[in-house]
Amino acid sequence: MASPIVHVFTDVGVKDIDDELLIMYLISQKNVDLTFVFMGSDGVSPSDALAHWIREYEPTVLSTIHCTQVTVKSHSFLPSKVSYMTISEYKEYDAVACDYALQIAPMSGYAGENLTVREKYIFAGDYATPEGGRDSFNKQGAQDILDRFQSQDKLIDIPSAHMAKMRFNKTLFSKFSGNFHDNIVFTAFMLAFGRMSPTHPANKFAEGLINPNAGRGANYSSVMKMGFELQGVNIDSLRGMENTLSEMSLLNIKSCELAATNYCDTLEANGVTLKDRDGTIKCLTDINIYLQSINNQSEFTPASERVDIFKNGSVFTSDFDINSMPHEILPAWEFFKENAEALTESFNPVYDLFAGYVLMGIINGENRVTHTPEEFLANIVGEF
Repeated sequence: MASPIVHVFTDVGVKDIDDELLIMYLISQKNVDLTFVFMGSDGVSPSDALAHWIREYEPTVLSTIHCTQVTVKSHSFLPSKVSYMTISEYKEYDAVACDYALQIAPMSGYAGENLTVREKYIFAGDYATPEGGRDSFNKQGAQDILDRFQSQDKLIDIPSAHMAKMRFNKTLFSKFSGNFHDNIVFTAFMLAFGRMSPTHPANKFAEGLINPNAGRGANYSSVMKMGFELQGVNIDSLRGMENTLSEMSLLNIKSCELAATNYCDTLEANGVTLKDRDGTIKCLTDINIYLQSINNQSEFTPASERVDIFKNGSVFTSDFDINSMPHEILPAWEFFKENAEALTESFNPVYDLFAGYVLMGIINGENRVTHTPEEFLANIVGEF
């Protein structure tokens, strides 16, 4: 029986690692003919994204599956045949065909004019805009290609709100090593301490990351889980201890709230219409309270070195890397690294990994779209 041919549209970049986890998972599957089409991401060109993957992550994949054959664009090693190309190279073909396609990226207007999908086109996001919500991130520039395969009765969409429930546990985390392990930890930290820049091209999604009533609240959920795990008290209890903690130079709720308010003001100044301004300020204030408290944990920050990380009235944005981390939050970073294994459930969701898991289910005749987080984790750890 011929291997199913799968094309994956990915936005591998330098700000997160979700796509990379998906690529490693799919490469580890047996007898699948894979082509990964690099779309680029967040100021990273498709060619740079491809080079980033090959340089930073492919060596770990090859080592994990005990293969040393490396070529620039294509691999023919077991368990799967793997090819890479950029979207510009993909569009140059008069005709391309696959059995299954998986879209885990915005499409930049590519409408699939030269693409034939024989079985199913799987979309990581909502085809229809959720009532009272926003379009899924991956729907940007993708309406035409989604309509094309919807009209052919080949489209399967995976609701964004459901994907956002899928997170690491310790066993899944243990499946990754090398740069994967290190960047899972760094990305989790960066997305806990850093907000989306108000000038980001996708800034309309910023509110939904921090307010569950305006989106999926992925960053909010991560910080609440992390904060409770490290502090042992919920956010309401911390608010109630404001006076005591303030006297100990551990917490200044006013600066946490001012930074939250200023962030919302800046979003609005950059053209974002907030769905729930008051709620978003409260959620972001809660996030800031936990982050301030974590940064000033007495066991890893001497009292003489405690600082109000929001004293300048602004939050940190997720545009730093491991070499340009703001010095104010270095104590928290050191502590986070040391306790990473205990914090796995607070790591950011594995949206794309779940999408790949759904894809492999469909290939094998199983509908996994509605699988619970518990089903997902129980199954996927055995599929690497």
